Amino acid sequence: MNHSRPPTVIFVADSHFHLRPDASEERRRDRFCELCALARDADHLVLLGDIFDFWFDYPHFRLRGYEEILHGLDAVRAAGCTLHFVGGNHDVWAAGYLRERYGCDIRPPQSLLAVADRRVLLCHGDGLFKLDWAYGAFRALVRARAGIALAKALHPEFLFALSTWLSGRSRCATRDDSATIERRAAAWLARQPAPEEPGGAWDLMVIGHVHHGFTASDRGRTLAALPGWLDRLGYGLLDADGFRLLDFDRDPPPRFPARA
Repeated sequence: MNHSRPPTVIFVADSHFHLRPDASEERRRDRFCELCALARDADHLVLLGDIFDFWFDYPHFRLRGYEEILHGLDAVRAAGCTLHFVGGNHDVWAAGYLRERYGCDIRPPQSLLAVADRRVLLCHGDGLFKLDWAYGAFRALVRARAGIALAKALHPEFLFALSTWLSGRSRCATRDDSATIERRAAAWLARQPAPEEPGGAWDLMVIGHVHHGFTASDRGRTLAALPGWLDRLGYGLLDADGFRLLDFDRDPPPRFPARA
């Protein structure tokens, strides 16, 4: 890595790719592969969860699917870009496979990434601002050890059908209007310890999950929510100019300095 410049980091979340994609998903998938091609020249690519709408590894096999996405990520790693993965409520179980294939650390739901002099807190964001009973049940199932053990006892087709139903429930539970999301985010940020206080050791937090892109600032720190990769193909970029939210369709692609 060239240490004469700050590292460049791309953040993306909430593409919700399906094991059995329909025609409407093909463009989003192809554009995601183009984002992967762009990321080959970055220093870090952070996958902040729900890249896959469903993922489960049984002890002796993985459900088939996502080959185009996985091959695109192969090229990212081969180019020297470091991959990071924070599991979302739909794909937290992919962490082991991605570690094996790409060397991604298995990160806790909230973890720090040091980027030059920036302390970036990575979090998918589920359960951060609000939970309802349906989503709370879904989150407990996918994140708890007991839920994982129960899931492994189910037939794959039944688990797929159950997850698809719960997936729809969780999306309904988290699609609040933008003003409500931003109000809750600002209130949450105001309650966090200041950067110099215990537990306040971050200055930028990047989340997904809410499918609404925005930033909020308080006491010198910033919370950034990624727009998702659905109707809008949104992503985040941290480079020498700071952090910003971009649209892959509308904004010109960034130009990254060559690595040393």
